[in-house]
Amino acid sequence: MIALRPTPFMTASEGPSADLLHSPEQWAARITTTPPATQAVDGGLLRRWAGTGAVMQQPPLDHHYLALHLGGAKRVTRRGDGAVRQSDVALHSVTLVPAGAGYLWQTEGPVEYAHLYVTPRRLDRTIRDVFDREPDAISLTPELGWHDPLVSALLQAMLDPALDGSPDARLARDSWLEALLTRLVLRATTLDAASPRARNVLAPRTLARLKAYITDNLGETVTLDDLAGVAGLSRYHLCRSFRDATGLPPHAWLTRARLDAARRLLRGSDLPVHVIASRCGFASPNQFATSFRKAMGVTPTQYRRSI
Repeated sequence: MIALRPTPFMTASEGPSADLLHSPEQWAARITTTPPATQAVDGGLLRRWAGTGAVMQQPPLDHHYLALHLGGAKRVTRRGDGAVRQSDVALHSVTLVPAGAGYLWQTEGPVEYAHLYVTPRRLDRTIRDVFDREPDAISLTPELGWHDPLVSALLQAMLDPALDGSPDARLARDSWLEALLTRLVLRATTLDAASPRARNVLAPRTLARLKAYITDNLGETVTLDDLAGVAGLSRYHLCRSFRDATGLPPHAWLTRARLDAARRLLRGSDLPVHVIASRCGFASPNQFATSFRKAMGVTPTQYRRSI
């Protein structure tokens, strides 16, 4: 697993003890009796916070977590690891805390942020699959007010409420998580940045299998693990090679396939719109109408009438 650093809650000789580690839910229950809702991602979860105390004691967690700073610029003081660090933190910058590290935080400015919690095992998988390295000797390094445009953009995309209700929201978020974790390993660990990464190119036969699988399962939830299994690739290499082959990430290609199928049914059948929405894998007629209008500029009913 990722090496954990000593924290104020443990000595360097002891290392992290399982009974000292808190889950994200246990920590949330210490902060408030009504924590905000979470959004599941592969190997972790997302949660958006606002209005919590300006001073907060964060216990050592059993997850790594990233905090995306929202609401505006602020000054953050972090006490722990035997030191005090203070930083003027810009909007949409990121703070990174490895599992097992506990800190006392003080915020001067808007107390609004989002957390992405990721299990050490999930990050280990990225290190093995993407970099072909054993994770035991690779440490995740703490960051405070870190400015990385790609990490910030990926976190904001994952938090976009417009995804909620989309049949492909989980696939999109899991794809972005894969890219985000790869970036973290490159920029915020002790991994040698020059380490070679394997490249995978989709064979035409494999791409055909993927497209056939998507077409055959438009009415179902399609996950990144499903597609990686069909291709015989890791999730990371599936995302990368699929985009290289098609020009689109898997979730965008799947959404386009759903809309293409819906257009064919609107043109060639008398099925009600709500039935077409269900057959093509949209969560509801409203979600179908929203996606269709965004792509075509008209609602499904208007499209049918125009034929």
